[in-house]
Amino acid sequence: MRAFFVGSFLLLSTVLSPAPQALGAPSLLEKLFSSDSTEKRTPPPRSPQANAADNRIPFPEAYFSPRGGCTEAVVRELAAARQTVLVQAYSFTSAPIAAALVEASRRGVRVEAVLDKSNKTGKYSEADFLVNARIPTYIDDKHAIAHNKVMIIDDQTLITGSFNFTKAAEESNAENLLILRSPKLAAQYTDSFLQHRDHSTPYTRR
Repeated sequence: MRAFFVGSFLLLSTVLSPAPQALGAPSLLEKLFSSDSTEKRTPPPRSPQANAADNRIPFPEAYFSPRGGCTEAVVRELAAARQTVLVQAYSFTSAPIAAALVEASRRGVRVEAVLDKSNKTGKYSEADFLVNARIPTYIDDKHAIAHNKVMIIDDQTLITGSFNFTKAAEESNAENLLILRSPKLAAQYTDSFLQHRDHSTPYTRR
């Protein structure tokens, strides 16, 4: 305790000192920012519910060309289709993919295709093959190019990427293909498909 005068008044003051810190003990700031802190390096334990939720999210599949299995992956997914297949394509010359679409249609799967206007005049387009199999096929000529490369299967599987459904994309080009299993994404892409189909015109054989 300290005593001192201010004018004619005697003031008493108590000075509190911090508790002495053990020699060598880290300060609070050192604990918070130390790279050796166990709390900083060890993440909190995950609950069983969080781990189970992760296990329910299907991992996306990625494929790359040339000759990286893109066409094979598309054909495999089409072979597993049971209800619907919606297709948007810019260039469409792949005979294996066209054959898989026709085979799905013959199994009773509802197949529809919206293609870029270049398929009306393209020498190798599979559009005629689809129409001959009575698959509803439309030409989207409301854009400079209809550049989508999309398939929506059974309202839950989405196929998309830079990969055109063509022989050149499989054998010569550098392309990528993603297979995503997400009903939410499939619904978004279905809405877009329907918007484009509604302003497209039915394709007739050349």
